[in-house]
Amino acid sequence: MESELEGRRKLYRVNPSHPLTSDLTSIVRKVSGIDALVDRVVGRLPGLEQVWICGKLALGVQSDQIDCVLVGVDLDESYIQDLSDRVEELTGKSVRAQISSEINAEQLGQCLLVWAQETTEQ
Repeated sequence: MESELEGRRKLYRVNPSHPLTSDLTSIVRKVSGIDALVDRVVGRLPGLEQVWICGKLALGVQSDQIDCVLVGVDLDESYIQDLSDRVEELTGKSVRAQISSEINAEQLGQCLLVWAQETTEQ
């Protein structure tokens, strides 16, 4: 874990270079209900490259809202809305999904990468 002070609060983040990062990310996904969102979206959305969780959940704080950024090309917004509605039913949490072709620098510090398309090296 990495930490930083923001005023009087101490914020914690998963250290991406730590060997247990994938395990910690998996735990956060399961505890927060994110796994339901990721499982629903990833398998059925061609062009999806990354799924980022933002807001309170990315900071490890329990929330009734799932804020996420879906990074990819030519993503079907209507289908994503349908999936978001289903995830809301499954988790009881409201879902705000932002669609983008890339994650911006400001979001990088506030979001947690929970899934990325595997790339094949040649």
